[in-house]
Amino acid sequence: MKQKIKSAFVRRHMSEEDNRKYKHMLQKRAEGEKRLRTSMISHLSTLNDGVIAIFITVMMLEIPFPTSERTYWDFVWSVLVFLVSFFIVADFWYDSKQIFEAVKEADHLVIVANFLFLASLALIPVATKWIMHEENRYSTVHFGAIYMLTSILLQFLYYSALRKRFRDNIGLFFIMILSRMGFLLGISAVLMLISWFQPHWAVILYIILPVVSFFMPW
Repeated sequence: MKQKIKSAFVRRHMSEEDNRKYKHMLQKRAEGEKRLRTSMISHLSTLNDGVIAIFITVMMLEIPFPTSERTYWDFVWSVLVFLVSFFIVADFWYDSKQIFEAVKEADHLVIVANFLFLASLALIPVATKWIMHEENRYSTVHFGAIYMLTSILLQFLYYSALRKRFRDNIGLFFIMILSRMGFLLGISAVLMLISWFQPHWAVILYIILPVVSFFMPW
């Protein structure tokens, strides 16, 4: 609003020729911003690909090699934890790809939502390392909390990217987002509750939801 008032004030005190040049400049700036919003989708998608590839590599490098028969089962357990985290990250990557494929441009809110999503996703390798080195109720519950937070931020990214497409039915769109969040919160709460009492089984259960979602999308 302030920018529009300032532009109107400036244009009243310019000559007709300067006014024409000023309009042309504003038009070029608007076209540049539109091109930037359009190209930003591919930039964000490429950024996510690179960052997520690094996350997976970091998790893989945390797997300890067995040095004796006694440490072999620790190695097997670490591989299982890695697979859980791998499919969770892969599922988040797939969902974010679907979001970017559904839109043609990204405004500032989409950029902010995507970086919040990546920041939360970056905590999964940390939680994975914790479980690999010390499996207990605290490490497993924190893993579940990070999974829940990342799921919610993914829904925020979904809302940010598609809100303009559903502007005529924004109320129903918002209800759909809230229902998804409610489902995710419910699933996460159950998994975190199991994590508190049976952390070993919780790690195994964590792989079910992302694997089903990844291989059988609906």
